[in-house]
Amino acid sequence: MNAFLPLGLVLLTLPSIAMAESSPRLDKTANDGWAQTNPEDDWEQWEQEWSEPQTSPWRTITGFGELGGGSRLQSQPSLSNDHLGSSTLGMGRLRLEGGYDGESATISFRGELGYDWVTEDAISEFRELVVTSSISSSTALKLGRQVLTWGTGDYLFLNDLFPKDWQAFFAGEDDEYLKAPINAIKLNQRLGSAYLDLVYMPEFEADNALIGERFYFFSPNQGQLVAPNYRAEEPNDDAGALRLYGDWQGVELALYGYWGYTGQPVATTPQGEAVHSRLNAYGISALSPVGRGLVNMELSYHQSLGDNSPCNQNVCYPNLDNDNQEPPQGDVPEDKVLALIGYQQEISTGLTLSLQYYLEHIRHYQRYVDAQTHPEYASDQNRQLLTLRLGYLALQDRLSLNFFGFYSPTDEDFYLKPSISYRLSDQWQLSAGVNWMDGKQQHTFFGQLEENSNGWMRLRYYY
Repeated sequence: MNAFLPLGLVLLTLPSIAMAESSPRLDKTANDGWAQTNPEDDWEQWEQEWSEPQTSPWRTITGFGELGGGSRLQSQPSLSNDHLGSSTLGMGRLRLEGGYDGESATISFRGELGYDWVTEDAISEFRELVVTSSISSSTALKLGRQVLTWGTGDYLFLNDLFPKDWQAFFAGEDDEYLKAPINAIKLNQRLGSAYLDLVYMPEFEADNALIGERFYFFSPNQGQLVAPNYRAEEPNDDAGALRLYGDWQGVELALYGYWGYTGQPVATTPQGEAVHSRLNAYGISALSPVGRGLVNMELSYHQSLGDNSPCNQNVCYPNLDNDNQEPPQGDVPEDKVLALIGYQQEISTGLTLSLQYYLEHIRHYQRYVDAQTHPEYASDQNRQLLTLRLGYLALQDRLSLNFFGFYSPTDEDFYLKPSISYRLSDQWQLSAGVNWMDGKQQHTFFGQLEENSNGWMRLRYYY
């Protein structure tokens, strides 16, 4: 049943199509379409129209061409029916960006064409294809395919439950590609000194997870690494999200809500088939200057819900006939509490330091362990994660050095992500880096990815 269909119908029947910027707070002082036009400026505007040539409403087409390649850093595991090669990244793409700026609405697009030599698939997608316009001086709407994001975490997403592309992330593609596009309607409403974002997604879209298409992962049922190249069927249902945010005495505060499904198929059927389970999430975040830096805190409660057919105990079976079949029982995740605290500061000219502590607490832990087919591989009740980021800019920002590291003291595993980028000219940019994952045990999150450690390089030409 489409729980968010009424919200979608309300948004679709609004008198015009509009939008606020995807994530940041709106500028309350700049005349960016939210401020009213001053009638006293009409004469000055008339003079400018005579003295200045009229510009086309069509934006100049820009974009880039890119080639990228990457390979594993070590020998592959000996698996039966192993279809994976040594390459983890091999692509060529052409990006086109443009749009139309009309008087009452704008159209923006970012499209890509190319080829992926690892999966042997063509690349053909719109990362953005949206219509934007203001309904009033305080209301805006954005309709179409778009990338949505919010929250305060750095590579850690507590309340940002929009789809992610984890294959792109671990293969060494640009960070932009970690955030996957989705078809959505986003309404932004100014409420005095606060702002409200309402997002309706007519069709739930899952993460591009590690499914064995180019990376190995650990299977508890087989007790070893596998690469099945199996993609779980996505529930045929809608989803929704909201964010209420604003400033209070210099502190940026936000409340979040999400109603949909888990981005990755974390539940299983009695036959061991991975499926997406229903998920509601509620959270809060704060961002404030402290000393010479910024402190961010974020909290989220992930609630697993039971629902009517074709779902049972949060497990959804897209192929069942709602009228004639009762879904069987399946294993589902327990509710979780996620917490994050972080600090970032420029410690010297061009050098920035960022630290984070992340906690993931599983509620009803004994029930969770008892439900596991292989309890020896169960997650820790309080999984902890520490992160460190160092970023350095030099040579008039043409040289960028970055290091990001994850370490889990509970899982005893890590992920190191160093990279370098150099702007050869205004058009050419060369980037390279390493994704190094390892752990004490093969079944932990980063430990299972040891055989996927890779080095990568990308060359990009802007036009």
